[in-house]
Amino acid sequence: MSVQTIRAAVQPEHVLIPSCEHAVQFYENDSALVEAVAHHIGSALDAGDTTIVVATKAHRKALAEELCQRGIHLAAAREEGRYTELDASELLASFMVNGWPDKQRFAQTVGAIVAKAEAEARPEHRVAIFGEMVAVLWAAGHREAAVRLEELWNDLSRRHRFSLLCGYPIASFNRVEHRRLFFSICGEHSRVNPAESYPAEGSEKQRRRSVSRLQQRAKALETEIQLSQQRILLLQDVTNAGTWEMDMQEETFSFSSTAARMLSLQSGRVALSQLLGLMYYSGDRDAFLAGLQHARTGRRQFETVFRIRLGKRTRVLQIHGRTFYNAGFPLILGVLSDVTPSRKRQNKQAVGIHLV
Repeated sequence: MSVQTIRAAVQPEHVLIPSCEHAVQFYENDSALVEAVAHHIGSALDAGDTTIVVATKAHRKALAEELCQRGIHLAAAREEGRYTELDASELLASFMVNGWPDKQRFAQTVGAIVAKAEAEARPEHRVAIFGEMVAVLWAAGHREAAVRLEELWNDLSRRHRFSLLCGYPIASFNRVEHRRLFFSICGEHSRVNPAESYPAEGSEKQRRRSVSRLQQRAKALETEIQLSQQRILLLQDVTNAGTWEMDMQEETFSFSSTAARMLSLQSGRVALSQLLGLMYYSGDRDAFLAGLQHARTGRRQFETVFRIRLGKRTRVLQIHGRTFYNAGFPLILGVLSDVTPSRKRQNKQAVGIHLV
């Protein structure tokens, strides 16, 4: 089924109905996701329900193989219109506008898909959906957009009856700053399934032990993070240097408080364009972008100097950076230091030049 065909479908009017089940499956390995989705979609097909799979090519292929191994005849289900596969990226492109889900386009595409499936489903049967468009958005750095898409799914559930399972790799939420959006995503779901390291089966005693172990690890990690932050702050105070990192997907910089003060920033988080705007000379901007482009090509470092104006004074700042990969996602970590010559040194240089 093409997106164009779906878009041409007419969405019938519906009265408001109770919200459907909207579950999320976090996973550590693709095999665990495929197993969970196979249970969700396979159970629906066995019951005679209509199903929709919106996933990446690799996951669609793995799911089809798993369903066939479970004895489900996908060819017959496709022929009957009870098994529809769609590419997550292609469907996303049909309703995204400037990196944000457009509500009207979402209704015209995804809404039409669900309406058609609901209308063609057998009497007294449901529509079961698996979707990972939200995970694709998150991986591309459009994290707020992923939360917004979850909200649009919930809006759609007020007009159509379906059971939706979303999937996210738990490794995607590996930064402290992801905490707020992680809880927002959980809050948009009626059921949250933890990753496979949490025992799905076993006694209550085993589960309590697992939770206690996770709590201990979280507390130890939190303490280590606090100690590391104090070490970094002490080092910055002694060396008059600040730290920074760049999210290459969102093209944003996060500066430590010391680095932000050097740049006279009100906020420690700025876009690349804002940082370039602080640079006094165009040549400095060109050198910075060239070094940044070099660092983007792999595990490489760059070093450059740029000048900014603070009032009537010009400050010379030196920036070092190196590319790292965090769970497959690239980011650049670095140090910012003030290398402005002191007035005393400048005076000595001026005297030397005059004597020559």
